[in-house]
Amino acid sequence: MIVAGLKLTLLGMMVVFLFLVALILLIKLSFRMLSAGSARELAAMESAELKKRKRAFVETDDKLLIAIISAAIATHRSRTRIVG
Repeated sequence: MIVAGLKLTLLGMMVVFLFLVALILLIKLSFRMLSAGSARELAAMESAELKKRKRAFVETDDKLLIAIISAAIATHRSRTRIVG
């Protein structure tokens, strides 16, 4: 009876081990099959984001930037006149 129990335990452990090995192989296979598609999708997403950033940079209003730079230059000049 003990021998039959040990055989059943060993058989159950082997079934679980083989199932886990098959599961690992299936995951590796699906990764290899799907990784090429995901790389293309990632490249397309990065390209779209880059185009979006370029558009946002081109469409900005330069009047605010000019005002900020002018104020910075005026502040710098006023500080250097006092010291120098």
